Amino acid sequence: MTGPDQAPATAPAPAVGRRPTGSPLRFAVLGTGYWARWCHGTVLAERPDVDFIGFWGRDGAKAEHAAADVGRGRGFADLDALLDAVDAVAIALPPDVQAPLAVRAARAGKHLLLDKPLALDVPAADDVVRAVAESGVISLSFMTFLFQKEVAAWLDRMRTLAAAHGPWEGVSVSCAGSIDTPGSPYAASAWRRERGGLWDWGPHALSLILSLLPPVERVAAVRGMRDTVHMGNEHIGGPVSSLTLTVTAPEKAQESVITVWGPAGRESLRLPTGTLREACHRAVDQFQEAVAGHDGRAHPLDAAYARNIVAVLDAAERQLALPAEKRATTPAQ
Repeated sequence: MTGPDQAPATAPAPAVGRRPTGSPLRFAVLGTGYWARWCHGTVLAERPDVDFIGFWGRDGAKAEHAAADVGRGRGFADLDALLDAVDAVAIALPPDVQAPLAVRAARAGKHLLLDKPLALDVPAADDVVRAVAESGVISLSFMTFLFQKEVAAWLDRMRTLAAAHGPWEGVSVSCAGSIDTPGSPYAASAWRRERGGLWDWGPHALSLILSLLPPVERVAAVRGMRDTVHMGNEHIGGPVSSLTLTVTAPEKAQESVITVWGPAGRESLRLPTGTLREACHRAVDQFQEAVAGHDGRAHPLDAAYARNIVAVLDAAERQLALPAEKRATTPAQ
């Protein structure tokens, strides 16, 4: 699925997200929840090459507490005041909140380290893509699996095998976790409760699949138990992929794994759940490099990339919303 027609990116004004050579990038986090503090805020606050300004939140007291937790920066309740003080923002907010704030930050000339999913519908994602293109800022979507060293090395090996033996013909990804595990920091996440594994795990799974297969052309989806969604995708040129996604898996059924098959044989990887801060550091490294060497070229994991993932998930959501008799399935006799 391809993105919308876009106006050519205009050259950024000299002051847009730029610092004097050798000056650290002024960075802040939009959000005050667990992920904002534990991951983005902690990582940015401990980096000597970042001038960490602090956190923004609707509740200024929570923003101040978040800054105190990481031991650097301060809290902001006024978004315009924060945007005036930074070159870039990392967004750690629910996707329906992220999208309009990303548009606002991009239009203010701020580079964007985005969370997943970019948005919960295609029009909102298109708005972000358009704002990024028109403002000329850098955007990068933090797809955590792609920045985990073990996963990145495995994907590189899979691409090497495909180059030697022929393209992969199929990929299967199962992501089964639970926000109901005692002590889960996501137990109170309203958007995860409402949207389930399709929108929480879906971007992760698709980021792996799209690292090895061409873009998705057609989507089929069915519901399983609780929030479980099963997807089958047809890709340009003939390959296929399947996804099983849930954030309410039984305790003994929690596991995430990717399997690929084709002329090189069959390969699998059990996906890691740790090292997320290390992954964030690697994402910030790439983000910094993209900003420092900004020449008008987008990062491969930019807002347009994230938008296309939203389009696949939205297609699945639309099919799941159809009455059973209108879905592209054949009744078993």
